[in-house]
Amino acid sequence: MSEDFSDWVGRSEEAVDVLDAARSNAMTASVGVVTGFRAGDTMPLLHHWLHFWNVQPPQGLGPDGHPAKGGFLPPVGLPRRMWAGGRLKFHQPLHFGETVTKTSTILKVQEKSGKSGQLVFVTVEHSLVGESGLAVTEEQDLVYREAAAT
Repeated sequence: MSEDFSDWVGRSEEAVDVLDAARSNAMTASVGVVTGFRAGDTMPLLHHWLHFWNVQPPQGLGPDGHPAKGGFLPPVGLPRRMWAGGRLKFHQPLHFGETVTKTSTILKVQEKSGKSGQLVFVTVEHSLVGESGLAVTEEQDLVYREAAAT
């Protein structure tokens, strides 16, 4: 395969969202826990995943249901995209009602060959900055794989 994605390393994009307590209340209710989060309350850890939606029309989606490749993420020729791992660091709490900026940056793109065939790993760093400064740093490792055998 051996594609050169070095130009993609360092690319960034920003998204801004207001942390909506209703999203967390709905998520906790879906697992049988009733919460009454309100603006100003501290947001539970990991609930940042309920925000910063990248809503796309059908033509903006790839066959895997994720946003089409070639926008922010490199246009890797392998069809299967999956989450492979990640690391989180919580610097300070976020609060419902707060306006937060998420900056996503591609840290590296690495091609490997394994038992399952060709693989491309993309590591993306997400930094969430709220009204009091840096709150969350998250690295996500995405893996692109060959099509499944029929």
